[in-house]
Amino acid sequence: MNSFLSCRLALLILCLAILTPGARALAADKNTTPIASADYTPPAKDAKVRNFYEVLEDLVSDFEFDLKNGDVTGLRDVSIRNIAVSENVPPSFKNHLELAITERIMKNTKVKVIQCLPCKARRTTVNGDQVVITSAETNPQELSRIAKISGIANFMDVAFSYQPSGMVLSMHISDPETGGIHWSRSYNSETSRASAFRRGVDYSQIDDARKATEYAATIQYRAILYYMFEKNVTETSGCLGIGFRMMERYDNRRKEVGFELDYFKDAATLVGTQTLAANTVNLWSGFNLTLLFMHAWNLIGAEENYNNVRGSAFVGLGGTYASGFLGGLVRGGYEWRLAKHWAVSANVGYRPSASAFIGSTNTGSVSGLEFGIGINGFF
Repeated sequence: MNSFLSCRLALLILCLAILTPGARALAADKNTTPIASADYTPPAKDAKVRNFYEVLEDLVSDFEFDLKNGDVTGLRDVSIRNIAVSENVPPSFKNHLELAITERIMKNTKVKVIQCLPCKARRTTVNGDQVVITSAETNPQELSRIAKISGIANFMDVAFSYQPSGMVLSMHISDPETGGIHWSRSYNSETSRASAFRRGVDYSQIDDARKATEYAATIQYRAILYYMFEKNVTETSGCLGIGFRMMERYDNRRKEVGFELDYFKDAATLVGTQTLAANTVNLWSGFNLTLLFMHAWNLIGAEENYNNVRGSAFVGLGGTYASGFLGGLVRGGYEWRLAKHWAVSANVGYRPSASAFIGSTNTGSVSGLEFGIGINGFF
């Protein structure tokens, strides 16, 4: 009996000795980071993950932008006929997408959206020993007949694709009788206009499709309030001035070309003070007009961001007409553009020598520098 107990005790001690290293190894494995497989890519810690419906809202907002600008043609008594989604999107999402598109159409246009239930219906017939299932989608004559009965002028078809890297919403509008396409457009989350607006970018400057197919002129108007020190016949006069500038932007808004029209008034004459002699011409006391041909270089980088202060260097060539005076002018400067509609500019110019007259009498020549500041308002 004692020998039997001794054998069992020895066997138990042997099992514990064998299992103890394995238990220790298992405990060590729990504290060790597992090795990632070759197909596993850990997410970046700083990556910003956007909600699915936030990205979808950007795509639908891009469609809404085209609606507001009248870029969607064929929107007359339209019916959303078919919505196709990628395999990783549940079929129930089709209803949500259809309602979202219908909401934007009705919100931004006066178009009547018509439901076409017969368009989605399937017809089953028995032909001998075969069961035939047909749909109006594959029968143009039946589709045209249904459209006439329902008062549908055009059909809209939608395709939605979702991948972790982005979304694509494709749409087109067609004629039910001829099958001709009136309008087609794809909206990509990677190039979303709504997303660019949220970052403070004017998306029209990076619209590759528009630049590739047509040239759309971008005209920038501005009103300017000046305080300039202008050369007069015998001295320099401090003048208040108003200006109007019209510039066309090109080279992806990096350059501008156009004209500027200015009128100046001697600030002393505004308060009834006459600083010049009676027989001397004061160019800035009466009617005068300055016309310049302008060119500007906008320092905005790859794209213009209204949330940042931008700079612009400009130069103008022209002249000034006043009573008894006609002379040339070269003006240059630099401006700081604040927000979207305001800018402050520093101006300096040079007037080549030109004579001022009273009747046929030469009262002296006008030449030298002009300088001052301007407050610009864009519209």
